[in-house]
Amino acid sequence: MTAPHRLTVLATGISGPSEDLDPLRAAGHEVVVSRPLDAPGRQPWSEAQLIEACRGADVVLASHLEHITAPVMEHAEHLGLVVVPFIGVDKIDVPGATRLGVLVANSPTPENFVAVAEAAIGLVLMLLKRVKRGEGRLRRGEWARREDRGDFLFGKTVGLVGLGRIGSHVARRLAGWDVRLLAADPYVPAERAAALGVTLVDLPALLAEADVVSLHASLSEETRGLIGEKELRRMKRTALLVNTARGELVDEEAVARALSEGWIAAAAIDAFVREPLPDAHPYRDVDPERLILTPHNVAHSEAGRRANLRLAIDQILAVGRGEPPAHVVNPEALSRWRMRA
Repeated sequence: MTAPHRLTVLATGISGPSEDLDPLRAAGHEVVVSRPLDAPGRQPWSEAQLIEACRGADVVLASHLEHITAPVMEHAEHLGLVVVPFIGVDKIDVPGATRLGVLVANSPTPENFVAVAEAAIGLVLMLLKRVKRGEGRLRRGEWARREDRGDFLFGKTVGLVGLGRIGSHVARRLAGWDVRLLAADPYVPAERAAALGVTLVDLPALLAEADVVSLHASLSEETRGLIGEKELRRMKRTALLVNTARGELVDEEAVARALSEGWIAAAAIDAFVREPLPDAHPYRDVDPERLILTPHNVAHSEAGRRANLRLAIDQILAVGRGEPPAHVVNPEALSRWRMRA
């Protein structure tokens, strides 16, 4: 363990008050707060802006909007840690960080993955019960019609693409719903899936058999564009698609066509390739009764935000004490990080 030292922490964007970072200040660290996430018209920092902002930083507390690229880290000669107050690190060049001896850490709190699991199930129920259709009719001064009736989740086959933390919690919460659970995840052993009441299958089989397909894979080069036209055409015409993971997992134009042309019945999307969602986007042309769109916040809560940030702060405080953070995603960088420290 090295001696404690004062850190300069750059927060590229926080979603709460600056006072939430007071534990860092109380420990003697300098905190530089960028534009808050809820500022009107907030856009991601450009690479050039980040290079300039991060030059003197020991730690970058990154928002979900910023891409922390290798050039950004190369120009920050004192940088030792990039940490995010959530789970996904797909906007950080992790191999680049590893090459430079920079640790990357995330904040996988139970509040985070439980919230996403609950939200995914909630969206499935909204689609099955045709909530938007019923509300739209009511707001137009009309009343229910026979063709507006929804459907059961009971008796359906639910396919989980990804059976990690979030997918597992979806499975646990559906255990008493009398559904058949399938999952496609090449990294999960069959016995672990079986303990959750889940049958492992390959992706083509899942898509062909599932009444509901819910995406819970992390974003990587392997999963980028995982669901495209070919995969959507494998699904039942009555099937539902839910994406509370990453927009890049799907071909967005293909999803819009699948809904407009009736390849699948309906979808709910909470994550997008470009965020905020551009005004000119194929999703905006889809019948809103068949497509629920939420601005990548359907699982957010104030309790979850505080818990995630608290874990991120704890990991920064550990680095200030000369200790590695608790949730390093590139442990192969630890030896070089220790040498640099």
